[in-house]
Order: sequence, then C-alpha cells, then structure tokens
Amino acid sequence: MSVSNRIKNLSRKVSTREKGVIMNKKLSVFMIIALLAGTAIGYSVSIPQVSKLQSEISKWITDYNSLHGSLIKYFFIEESNFTVPLNESIWWGMEAWHSNPDSVCEIKNGTLHLFYNGTIDYSYGNSGVFQGKHTDGRFTHQLLVGDSPENAFYGDYVVFPKNIQSGEFLLKTKFRIRKMGFTLYPVNFSHPNYSRVNLGITLMCALNNEPFNLTAKTLWLDVYFAGYCINETHIWTVPENWNYTEYPDDIHAGCFVGEVHPQEFGKWIMLSIDLGDYISKTLNLITQVDIKTIRVYGFIVFVECLGAYAEVEYDYVSTATIGT
Repeated sequence: MSVSNRIKNLSRKVSTREKGVIMNKKLSVFMIIALLAGTAIGYSVSIPQVSKLQSEISKWITDYNSLHGSLIKYFFIEESNFTVPLNESIWWGMEAWHSNPDSVCEIKNGTLHLFYNGTIDYSYGNSGVFQGKHTDGRFTHQLLVGDSPENAFYGDYVVFPKNIQSGEFLLKTKFRIRKMGFTLYPVNFSHPNYSRVNLGITLMCALNNEPFNLTAKTLWLDVYFAGYCINETHIWTVPENWNYTEYPDDIHAGCFVGEVHPQEFGKWIMLSIDLGDYISKTLNLITQVDIKTIRVYGFIVFVECLGAYAEVEYDYVSTATIGT
C-alpha cells in the first residue's frame, strides 16, 4: 500500500472514530436533558441536585462543541507569497474571464500582478489566478487540507458546515491598488449610472451532496477585500460589511470585508479577517436553497471590472488556523 493510501485510510478511520464519539456525546446530552425533565416532573428534588445536573449538561455541551470544532478541516494556500513564475507554478493557474489584449496576469518579483480593462458593457471580466479545481474542469493541484498546515494532507475538496465557529480560520493578505478608472457605462444592470471594480478571493463550491461541474448549481462565494463604484468623475468605496446574493443559474453571494479609499491607492494594505465567520455569514444570506454543507474545490484571487479598468498587486494571500 502506498504512503498516500495509508494516509487516506488513517484519515477515514480517525474520522469514523471521531464521529462515533460525537454521536455518543449527543446521546449523552439528550439523556441528561430527558433525565432532568423527568426528575422535575415526576419527583421532588432539591435545588442543589438540579443545579448539579444543569452543570453536567453544560459540561457535556461544551465538550461536544469543542470536539465538533476540531473535526472541521480547512484549506491552506500553497505558494501564498507568489515566488514562482506562473508558467512554472504547479499551484496557480491563470484565471481570465472575458480577457482581452490589455489583460495582465503574471507572478513577477515576488508579487502577483493583475490588470483588467473592462471594454464590454454587458458583463464583468477579470484577471486572476486559481488554485485547486475550477468549475470549468481545469485543475492545478489538490488542496492542502487539515486542521493546521503541519497536520494537513492533499485532498480534492474541503467540507464546511453552514455555521463555522468564529475565530478558528483566518485569511491574511497584503495588496495594493495601483490605479483604476472609468471605461463605459454598463447595460442591463441595476446600476446604469456607474461602473464597478472589486478585488478579493472567490471560493468555488458544490452544495450539499451535489456534483461540481458546469451543469450543476455552483456557489461562487465572494470575499471582497475592497469594492468600488465609478463614473467619469468620481470613485465611491463600497462600505465594509455590505453583502449581496444573486440567483441566476448559479448562486453568487459575498461580503465586503474591507475598505481602501482612493487616497490610499499605491500604498500596501494589510488585511486580516475571520474567514470562517464570513463564510458562515454569507451562507446564512442564501435563502432560496437549503444549504447544510458546502464543498470547496478551488478558489480564485482576482480583480474584476465592469465598465472600468484596474491594476492590483498582491504580495501574499494566506490562510491559517488559530495558533499557526
């Protein structure tokens, strides 16, 4: 048996054993609650006895929540500081939605350099890089998955529940916006009087037990580091914590997690966010689909424009768990 197969088998055994422990914990909590209810109804008990039972229930629930949190695996970004040229990288692939001759996507001098010029009025376009499996079938490398980078393995995807415990999964990035400007007004959008620029990371996800491909309903979960509305004379910053959901053929949903104002263009911006918390917030915005879990197969680091142009550099984009 190969080393990789041994690791997979060990992972399955551990997962099964941990699930059994969780079921035992759930059953124990239920039994204690039933016992407390039965005692209160059928017997006369002292206040100290009830307090003791309540304390025991609280302890079981705390233990269960702690164990449940330890079972969740996360993804860790490989080559997160962009040192290997794109044409030599096994981790990053080029993302070019509605690309044109002006588009730039390169890893050079330790940075990811992106430029996109939106010259069409009916759709966004982007310049970026992706890691993992793309919904269109392209593939770079399996994701690094685990509870920490040191205790991780390569897998096709990572599973997240709808609600992730906050304070466990972090994203850190350093970027700068070199320039942006207006190109043309969009048509068939709800905002015909201004164009748009966004930058950030998008998680490409399958819903519940659904497949992950172009024919299935994909969740595009956006975490925007900054966003802008632009016309010929002004640039407005999208406020932090603004969010959106859209339901065309796929589901598009996201949150804006930072603000970078035009006077800060050209300066390096460092941002650290609770990615797990923002994933949960975004999933809870989605009401037209009953989401229990998502499977993240890949992610995109990008700048996107609609009727505008923008140039952005990323020094690093990394994920980590508390204590790593």
